Amino acid sequence: MNCGNAGCLGAFALVTFAGHAIAAPQQQGSTLTPDDVRAIAAEVLADADNRSSLLQSGAAGHDGHFFLADGAGNFRLQVEGQVQTRFTASFVDDDPVVNTDGFESGFTNPRTTLAFSGHAWDSSWIYRVSGEFMRAGGGFTLEDAYVAHPINDDGWLLIWGQLRMPVLWEDVINDAHSLAVDQSVVNAVFRQDFSQGIWLHYSADDWRMWAGFSDGIRSGNTDFQTEGADWALTSRVEFKFNGDWSQFNQFSSPEGSEMANKFAVAVHWQDGANNLPPEVELGAYTIDYMLEGDGWNFYAAGVGLYTDISGGSSFNDWGVIVQGGMFVPDTNWEIFGRFDSVIPDGDRAGDDTFNTLTFGANHYFHGQAAKFSIDCQWFFDDTVNNDLVHGVATGVGGDGSRIGLLPSANDNQIALRMQFQLLF
Repeated sequence: MNCGNAGCLGAFALVTFAGHAIAAPQQQGSTLTPDDVRAIAAEVLADADNRSSLLQSGAAGHDGHFFLADGAGNFRLQVEGQVQTRFTASFVDDDPVVNTDGFESGFTNPRTTLAFSGHAWDSSWIYRVSGEFMRAGGGFTLEDAYVAHPINDDGWLLIWGQLRMPVLWEDVINDAHSLAVDQSVVNAVFRQDFSQGIWLHYSADDWRMWAGFSDGIRSGNTDFQTEGADWALTSRVEFKFNGDWSQFNQFSSPEGSEMANKFAVAVHWQDGANNLPPEVELGAYTIDYMLEGDGWNFYAAGVGLYTDISGGSSFNDWGVIVQGGMFVPDTNWEIFGRFDSVIPDGDRAGDDTFNTLTFGANHYFHGQAAKFSIDCQWFFDDTVNNDLVHGVATGVGGDGSRIGLLPSANDNQIALRMQFQLLF
């Protein structure tokens, strides 16, 4: 039977209700006649038609996302979610100093998220609220919480609240749209994450920009008295040579896609909070290039982080990412590879470069909405002699365990990952 949601629900109710009515005389001694049953059936069908009419008028339905809306179009609530289930197996030589077991494996739900977005009062007042259930403990953590409003009809938008800082593009792209099972070690070290502030965004046909005043890097869900920075300024500018902006919302480029490429630069500067000595000044900067074609993609980025600790040392740390993917012709399989490198300042105690090679494949059942991924990460170097990476690897429940990186004094650690993702 082919019918819409409301029609199927109405038909189910009709069968159930009518079956109960016919059986009722034997159970309760009632005297329903065939005319009574026909009247009940007509009422149920009329209710199904009414529900179907509501869906067609835009009151509720699915247009790529589940939504509720009023008939005038002034209010819209869109509901979406993400579920990832992953198996990880990590192999490294036994190390009694850092870890006592060179093999760890098991299942996790690295990302289980819910998001609510839409507009209120009229289509110009845009909002989004999202959060993630934590892998350890299941607690719910707020992520996005912002409101946006166009300033005029020329592409200017004002945004205020909490959102991902638009600096490192791998961090900006939704986690659901990563090329590999998860993001790179470079992203784990240098990502800016969420911040609270106010942002100005402009988008034209061939360029767009963000400029923001915020609480600084990784300051999401903090109070102003305990924030990481007294002030922070951020800007990102992108130049598009061809294609559509929406093509850059994911790294993959399915077969049949048009050519698209863009170049971007971003800078960030923040001054540390005086009530959290020692005061720290941070500067972050990145350049990146993204190229997509008919079934293939390429991305490269360089990122730097300047850290100045009052009364102490200053460091310049670097990271590099190069990755690409290609669909196997006339299939839903995509193969990919990625190399990234974390290069600490030479003045750090642990100043060795940390290199990672990742390769694997994706199978798309329904685009990004239903995807199976498998990959292998080869961590060439030990974590102990790289201060930045070792901090990531030893953070309990943090980025290290999420990407499958164990703390180790030995080289050549291997992590195998398999994941299924469902978006709704």
